[in-house]
Amino acid sequence: MNIQGQKPVCRTGRLKIATWLLALMLMVNFSASGQSLTIHDENSYNSKLSSGKHRTTKITFGGLKSFDVEYRGEIEVNATDTDITSIAPGGYFEVSKTTFGSKRSIVIEPSAGKLVKEYYEGRSKVAWEPEGRKWLEEILPDLVRSTGIAAKSRINRYFKEGGVNAVMNEISRLESSYVQSIYGKLLFQKPGLTDNDLISAISQLSRDISSSYYLSQLLEDTSDKFLSKENTREAYFDAVAKIDSDYYKSQVLRKAFTGTSPSDAVMSKIMYATSEIGSDYYQSEVLSELLSMRNLSPNALDQIIKATGSIGSDYYQSQVLSKAMKKDGLSAEAFNSLMENVSEIGSDYYMSQVFSDMLDSRMEEKTLTNMVKLLNRNMDSDYYLSSVLSKMMREQKIEANTMAALSEAIADMSSSTYAAEIIKDASRADRIEKNTLIALLQAAGEIDSDYYLSEALTSLADHVRASDDEVKKAYREAARKIGSDTYYGRAVKAID
Repeated sequence: MNIQGQKPVCRTGRLKIATWLLALMLMVNFSASGQSLTIHDENSYNSKLSSGKHRTTKITFGGLKSFDVEYRGEIEVNATDTDITSIAPGGYFEVSKTTFGSKRSIVIEPSAGKLVKEYYEGRSKVAWEPEGRKWLEEILPDLVRSTGIAAKSRINRYFKEGGVNAVMNEISRLESSYVQSIYGKLLFQKPGLTDNDLISAISQLSRDISSSYYLSQLLEDTSDKFLSKENTREAYFDAVAKIDSDYYKSQVLRKAFTGTSPSDAVMSKIMYATSEIGSDYYQSEVLSELLSMRNLSPNALDQIIKATGSIGSDYYQSQVLSKAMKKDGLSAEAFNSLMENVSEIGSDYYMSQVFSDMLDSRMEEKTLTNMVKLLNRNMDSDYYLSSVLSKMMREQKIEANTMAALSEAIADMSSSTYAAEIIKDASRADRIEKNTLIALLQAAGEIDSDYYLSEALTSLADHVRASDDEVKKAYREAARKIGSDTYYGRAVKAID
């Protein structure tokens, strides 16, 4: 690099084709986010600048000015951002610009405790003073605000001058979401930041950083600074809500859950951020992850259950509700809310699946009664309705209020076949209480088909014969509704 009169060595030429593919990817990213500049091959700033690998950046301003920048190692600039004052040993800085076929280049390297600065026009080396110095003064302010160059030293300078506010003022002037995220990460590494500092900074950064990718990376990389305290957790989830991408928002949310129940205030922030996810898939992923947390409060569970109402997909909604149903400690209010949400699933198939799963556990009469009423009101398919009600008859203890609701549901069914099937399933019990038996007979009497009415009645005949005259009277009253002499005779003969 120090040979007089020679063109500077082009390190860029040593880059592999993968670098250019990465450049194309990042170019698309910045174009999509409305940025007027392009930066490539400069990610993972903090971890890689000191690794000894080359870092190369190409910056384009408004399509009119173009620079190729390559550097390695930690760089410091002066207070006006017009000169490079320090480069770590083994590092270097190189910038070039071509205008209408005319190229200018600057190469700066540390040597023997000082910086060697060289300026080239075309292939010829030109004295540093005054042209090299003047050109660096002209371009360096744009470069430092458009790359990660000297970011750490600039953060330290502004922080020393005016604390977090001064740093944030500078971040707002930076050219891209990528660079703003670099500065944000470096700021959050500063020791001694107060909670108010953290809240103020993340609030502004979430407004300034327009790229969902870089905002999500900033939030993930700095989550340890925010998730340990209540007030900073709230600010963190407020920032998450500002991520536009459903994918990145869901990823940040899922990684932020610590395994124990959040407070009600934090839960409200999480729920708001989740409600801003448009994708049913990603929203269900976040809610399912929340349900995996330990010791969720009754209020938190209730909020999660209610949030499923905004999931448009019956499949994903049913998946979350099924998981919620298996949580220990569901309050009566939360369980009723769960059933309300299940009953609003548009697909009778998925609705029946969740209700059927609920019946695997013993349920109270009030809950069972409410379930029957919800099913009767919201489920259109007699097939799926009968499958749930039949399972209820087989596996739950049916008391008077529930039986009354069941009888009404059976009477409302348009399919005589499925109505009869429910009664036949109930008849398989070893013993049926008198009041339940009378209610079943009354429900059977509402079946329109002579054949299925006789089938329903004869299935109950053994229980009726073992009961008293009041039950037998109810049986005969139902049998009188059979118009066919054949089926009537069959029904009456079954209890004689």
